[in-house]
Amino acid sequence: MPYGDIKLLVEFISNYAEVHAISLPGRTPQHWNSNLRLLPTNCTKKKVYDLYVASASPGQKTAGLSLFRRLWKTLLPFISTMRPATDLCWTCQEGASKVAKASNHPEETKSAALKAMEEHLVRVTTERSYLNEVIKRAKGNVDLPPTLGPNGNCSRDFMMHYSFDFAQQVHYPCDPLQPGPIFFKTPRKCGLFGVCCEAISRQVNFLIDEAVNCGKGANCVVSLIHHFFEHFSLGETNLHLHADNCSGQNKNSAMMQYLMWRVLTGRHKSIIISFLIAGHTKFSPDGCFGLIKRLYRRTKVNSLACFEKVVNESSVVNTAQIVGTGPEDVRVPTYDWASYLEQCFRKVKSIKSLLFQILDCSGDIHLLEYSDSQPSVQHLLKPGVTISNTLPQIIRPSGLNPVRKNYLYREIRPFVEPFKDVVAPEPHTNGDVPSHPVRPAALPPASCMPVPSSSPNPGAGVPVQPAPKRKRPKKRRADP
Repeated sequence: MPYGDIKLLVEFISNYAEVHAISLPGRTPQHWNSNLRLLPTNCTKKKVYDLYVASASPGQKTAGLSLFRRLWKTLLPFISTMRPATDLCWTCQEGASKVAKASNHPEETKSAALKAMEEHLVRVTTERSYLNEVIKRAKGNVDLPPTLGPNGNCSRDFMMHYSFDFAQQVHYPCDPLQPGPIFFKTPRKCGLFGVCCEAISRQVNFLIDEAVNCGKGANCVVSLIHHFFEHFSLGETNLHLHADNCSGQNKNSAMMQYLMWRVLTGRHKSIIISFLIAGHTKFSPDGCFGLIKRLYRRTKVNSLACFEKVVNESSVVNTAQIVGTGPEDVRVPTYDWASYLEQCFRKVKSIKSLLFQILDCSGDIHLLEYSDSQPSVQHLLKPGVTISNTLPQIIRPSGLNPVRKNYLYREIRPFVEPFKDVVAPEPHTNGDVPSHPVRPAALPPASCMPVPSSSPNPGAGVPVQPAPKRKRPKKRRADP
């Protein structure tokens, strides 16, 4: 096949992946390429090949299916189709099951199942394309600063896009050569929350030690987002956010009320927040988390400072921000936003069924089911309320409870010898329960209790007679 035709084939696959693929470096098992691009599970090579043949210009020589597969595998090994196990969408799984079971049903049933499945996939593709388009427009800003930092609110007149999400918590101490006894124990926990700016390929990762953890609810998420905008934003006037579809963390009234508070206090001129369809929520923060986990799995981590070093060294994309090491050392405070904002704003109606919200300085929120739907307007600001710039009351973390401190001291302390006083200090030094609580011994049965006597040896007692043995009944012989 001529070189020019092979080049056109490679460009077609690369352009198709640019539109439809998801970047998850180091995130998917058995795929460790840092530039991995994963296509959705429905994008088979045969489907891409059919589009390639259909898009060929008149007179262009196209490759056969076998040659197409071979060139793809040889020249573009980092572009592959997502394994079915990674597609966690229940709608996709249910739709595929209905299509498979409809093989012996009437044509109307088959058509309905296929149509429902196709509509869902088209909707997912539309929302993913919208996310890629917003990121592309954000990258088009030419006057971006090189790094994240405190640039001042509304100091630059452009739109910027951010994505945020929680990762699965990690534990420390962590040793690639794991000692056997620690396998069944629970080391010290550390939460991981990331806010990614795709325009400059940077992500700030908040490390939340369990001693300062106030939960994963609205107050925690809003407080971390607030700290990011105050200390790491690019100073944009118009803000666009993307998050996953978790109602307990991101998709709730407290988040919408906080974003409206930012607009009304002049921190942004307008804010748009979008939520990905449930089951199809893999996006930029997951790729950055994958880079962290890839280095974390092969690095010995003994303390929170060690994990901070792992995050900073995992890639130039990632930056670590420690939330705190204990109740006395809180660097990112958690505010009671939910109680503070409900005094000024109404709750958003039917928020769980909506994926798109637009907030402006008039106090109105425009609610859309999808990015291309017709909006419905709701006024959030309560009448007669004056918005203040003051921050809510700080929620003080309670720290580790005495039982958890005692557990870390007894079970985890031997495995963190250099950092034992930091990771698992002695509980009784802070007025906690003793490090080795005395457990009452189990009392023997009443029949085995010694009988007190007046003999000079107080330990002596009347010996206990053993219980008589039970006689087995004799078996009767059957009558002849």
